[in-house]
Amino acid sequence: IITDSGGFQVFSLANACADEEGPELKSRRKRNQDDAGTGTVLALSEQGVHFRSYLDNREIFLSPESTVDAQKRFGSDIIIPLDELPPYHVTPERLKESVYLSHRWMARSLRRHLQDQ
Repeated sequence: IITDSGGFQVFSLANACADEEGPELKSRRKRNQDDAGTGTVLALSEQGVHFRSYLDNREIFLSPESTVDAQKRFGSDIIIPLDELPPYHVTPERLKESVYLSHRWMARSLRRHLQDQ
């Protein structure tokens, strides 16, 4: 089983432009517009990412460690660690920061994975 941390979904929903979304996501957003709104990244830090669910507006926190723990509970054979997905129009400096943050998160993910072995 290959599992993903959910980072792509967090950042792609936060950075999505209505004109770039497929029909399924557009209809889901329209359906939830009155009661929940759209998903939003609330805070990004060394610790992880706080975001608001586009489904029910609930605040959720993902850390490198929590995503590894969740994927291990699924019995994953291949775990994809948490990474940041910045929008395509960032500056080269911001992209560099994102790569370094994702690398540090990956190292934490690996340490967490190896703790249980």
